[in-house]
Amino acid sequence: MRAPTVLLACLLLSRIVYAGGPAFVAGSSYFDPATKESPVVWAGGVMNYYTDQGSLSPILSGGAADSFVANAFNQWTSTPTAAVSAVRRGQLTEDVTGANISFISGQINLPVDIQPSATGTPIGIVYDYDGSVTDALLGTGAGASVYCSQNSVFGGIDNIDPSAVFLHALIVINGNCASTSSQLPDLQYHLVRMIGRILGLDWSQANLNVITRSPLPTAGDYAGFPVMHENDPRACVPVAICYSNNWVVDPSQPKTDDQTALSRLYPVTPQNISNFPGKQIFGSGTARIHGTLYFPDIWGAPTQPMQGANVVARWMDLTTGAVSRSLVVTSISGFLYHGNAGNMVSGYTDASGNRFDRFGSDDPALQGYFDLAGLPLPGGTMTNYQLTVEPLDPLWSATAGPYGSTHQVTPSGTFSPYQVTVAPGDDVQIDLVMTGSTVPQPQWYAASSYAAPVQVPGSGVWRGTFSNGNTDFFQFPAQANRTLSVIVDALDESGNVALGKALPVIGLWGMANPGQSPAEAYTAYPLNTTNVAQTRLDAQVLQSTALRLGIADYRGDGRPDFVYNAKLFYGDRIAPSRASVTGNDAITLTGFGLQPITSVQAANQSLPVLAASAAQLLFDSPPAPDGVYDIQLNDAKSSGSSLMMGVLTIGGDQPTRSD
Repeated sequence: MRAPTVLLACLLLSRIVYAGGPAFVAGSSYFDPATKESPVVWAGGVMNYYTDQGSLSPILSGGAADSFVANAFNQWTSTPTAAVSAVRRGQLTEDVTGANISFISGQINLPVDIQPSATGTPIGIVYDYDGSVTDALLGTGAGASVYCSQNSVFGGIDNIDPSAVFLHALIVINGNCASTSSQLPDLQYHLVRMIGRILGLDWSQANLNVITRSPLPTAGDYAGFPVMHENDPRACVPVAICYSNNWVVDPSQPKTDDQTALSRLYPVTPQNISNFPGKQIFGSGTARIHGTLYFPDIWGAPTQPMQGANVVARWMDLTTGAVSRSLVVTSISGFLYHGNAGNMVSGYTDASGNRFDRFGSDDPALQGYFDLAGLPLPGGTMTNYQLTVEPLDPLWSATAGPYGSTHQVTPSGTFSPYQVTVAPGDDVQIDLVMTGSTVPQPQWYAASSYAAPVQVPGSGVWRGTFSNGNTDFFQFPAQANRTLSVIVDALDESGNVALGKALPVIGLWGMANPGQSPAEAYTAYPLNTTNVAQTRLDAQVLQSTALRLGIADYRGDGRPDFVYNAKLFYGDRIAPSRASVTGNDAITLTGFGLQPITSVQAANQSLPVLAASAAQLLFDSPPAPDGVYDIQLNDAKSSGSSLMMGVLTIGGDQPTRSD
């Protein structure tokens, strides 16, 4: 039996920007302008929650379930440098069951006090005793115990105020995953992770070899493996077999990376420490390293910031020089910057009409910024940390960091480990520059804009690079009663097709169009063909005109390693336009993107190409009865096509149709 389809997505607030540390960052729309680039948090670090009236399971009655939940909250609130608290304020006004929750025709019906608007009960916690609530929200069968690794705890933030504070969240706990005492450790693990999410934490990546087993993990790897890693292998049931190091490590206990990420969101400061007795000021006993990760120029100096890479700090033993696997802290470069702001081609709003830029800053100074605040200092004295840079794994960390809402980007170049000496209270700024990464290169064409597009080259084939998030604009003449294809292949800096780089989208406008977005004809999503890393736009020309072609990265992003190959495949005209019924009259076809392997068809016949260039094909006309015929062109490599409608007249008595 397949796992039921998840239907809860419309209930929870969709996250457009993901960032290493905070999951939500106030953007340039929706939020109060004064809060832009601020992580979204619970006001004052206080989480007031309300639990269900019923029992969670036969072994967790109402009171026992409440204690179970309180213990999960405590895993986070006990972080000594984090200004967070969780207070159970009472019960919901009902026993939430499948009888009072439904999902009908795309509409979720919930009790009033667990709806997103229920800000008087900021965090609602539902005890789904028999799995019926899970079935109602995630699909029939989703609440079965066989799916506990996926559906034991679900929910999330569903209401955010423009002042950049959370207003409401919902957590549903599946009682079928708490039927026996042996299930409870896994349930606790999943609940702790969900609470981390509603605290506003993003997924992180450290010691991923605990999952991949390459290299085999050591005791230190297990001790430093963060709770807020994104994905669990399906075989990790119970999770202890993968993460506990033979039950030495508690998988549900937040590790160093988790605790520092939480403390960066909710730091204990001299101003708020009186509200959190027994805790420690975040910056006094720890150290901070922060800066920006850069692409290099030809001399190795920093140029454009590079976001979406995992910057990792590991404590080093000053005596032995050993690099710790347990004291590890991470930050994803560009974590405050937007990862998807939209683009002029396919638009600036999602399917629900929400602007992409409502999350994440648009300040270029934050594009490659990282922050490793909260570095622990064993013994409370000066020590060393080793900095490294690694890619985010597209499988195990698919949605972490600023690019996580779309597609992870493979970093360009390498970075040699770098040592930094820090002491308690230090705040060290260091900018990091990759080695051997792409160096920005000038384009073959001049700078283009919507108002000043450059001419498509006569061959119809060219290479470009997205830079600084700009859309590339070109123009070409086209005739009515034609179809065409524009094909764009995403490449890496070496010129190889690549999935981990740009996400090209393609648009066409008439030259008279004032600049609408989305374009008159456009690809709504990138990489929309079966060919690897390829986007194709097929369009029909309704009237003879000059067309404006735009090619953009789907995210509105631009980097030196976002390279693409483009082809305009288009048949424009033929000469002569009349041929005899016996065939074998030489026809010259002009257009863009043509080649010897272009297939030509007319009158239901394939016509061999006798000679070809990128702008012309020579072939013989087909023998056919009197009539007006289309010519069909097909591009073998991309499946692109161009139909020239009614351009070939066969027979002496037929009127010649203008092509």
